[in-house]
Amino acid sequence: MNAHADQLHANYSVLLYEGKAPRRSRSSYRLQLGEHVRIEADHINRYCFSDGSALQEDLAAVLSAVRTADRAGPRLHGKSWARVLSLDIPVFDPQLWQSKSVSEALADALQYLTGDRWQLTFRPRKGTPKTPDQVHLLGLPAQERFFMPYSNGLDSYALASQIRHRTPTAELILINVQASRSLKKWEHLGRTAKQDLKAVQVAFHFQEPHRSEPTFRSRPLIYDLLAGYGAAMAQPARVVIPENGQGSLGGSLVPLGDEAPHRSCHPGLTSRLSRLVEALTGTRVDIEHPALFMTKGQVLADLASRDKNSALWLAGHRSCSYDARHASRDKRALHCGVCGNCLLRRVATQWAQIDDTTSYEANNLAAATFEASFSGAPPRTLAAKRDVAFTSVRAMQRLSDLAENPNHPRVTTEVATLARALGKPVEHIGTNMKHFLQQHRTEWVQFLEACGPSSWISSLARN
Repeated sequence: MNAHADQLHANYSVLLYEGKAPRRSRSSYRLQLGEHVRIEADHINRYCFSDGSALQEDLAAVLSAVRTADRAGPRLHGKSWARVLSLDIPVFDPQLWQSKSVSEALADALQYLTGDRWQLTFRPRKGTPKTPDQVHLLGLPAQERFFMPYSNGLDSYALASQIRHRTPTAELILINVQASRSLKKWEHLGRTAKQDLKAVQVAFHFQEPHRSEPTFRSRPLIYDLLAGYGAAMAQPARVVIPENGQGSLGGSLVPLGDEAPHRSCHPGLTSRLSRLVEALTGTRVDIEHPALFMTKGQVLADLASRDKNSALWLAGHRSCSYDARHASRDKRALHCGVCGNCLLRRVATQWAQIDDTTSYEANNLAAATFEASFSGAPPRTLAAKRDVAFTSVRAMQRLSDLAENPNHPRVTTEVATLARALGKPVEHIGTNMKHFLQQHRTEWVQFLEACGPSSWISSLARN
């Protein structure tokens, strides 16, 4: 897709077609729904209810268009973060999607999440929606249910473990989105249902454009909106977001450079998604953040108090956000050790007094230089990893610095935003924020002390 930039924005349009896609033009990205882009969420319908699946298929089409636009439209970082993204989407119920309550709620959530301006057009879709088989795995209608966007990370596993421990009679439904050309057979889900953790798979396939936009802020929309949809169909149910406070609030409190605040797990987003789900389904779904003001160290300490086999769950739940193709040894995937997620994992396990048995590519953070952090010869991606590491350390330090300045405009603005999103008094949110920031600082300072004053990471944090 070619960018048509004015002084402020890059402008892109995405058109989804049901049949053979017309040839691309210079000003739009055109692709075939079901062939070039596909989200298969049929298992959510089959798991929750036996009615027609028009809304689920419309949701899949909308999410496909959003993801495509976000990946296909490169930002002009030298001029502006924001883009103007125009979407033309076929849906079975255009009257619903064109309604003010739905279209405005969707555009508001997208703008808040990505920092872009979204222009949405809906047109009638041909044919009729698929009718799912009448297969149910849910218990009695009055059973308490939790829907969770499930990435299989440590936070997801920790919250799932906590819910099973504290509410053993509740049903926990994990919405797991996987890159796949086709959905796994329903029988696999049936076998999974006999286990403690019930994962409902959503498969997605996209024909990625050349040089995809790497920021990809819309990614959590697929997880969260489908979890909210499932909860609306399976009442009584609510959605729980497993992310810890650093992951939920850190990107908003300490944005990177000229980027828009990172709000992928922020209550400001989930409150907007809750309004969107209600506008689509007529059902109010509560989206909760149990670990919002907890650090990852506190989350893992709570998990370790219930499950002593930390080596097992550390090995089974990856944190690294770096491309696994460039973080490996002897053809075995490793954690890079220096990205934001790896660094937070290391800080958390140390504070929680957990033996960190994770294999890190950069295993020695007490080294005097960044290059010396790696065993053997430095990786060929050393320069890229250095940039990632320095950004991660600075972000951790900047969040720590806010603990000593609780009246910083970023903190007070964040407190007010959270109070509105959560419907809580500002004083209550302010107290929780203060405790969270102080706890983060305690864990971070302890980690730097363990690395030693002569380590490259401590030197970078001081400067």
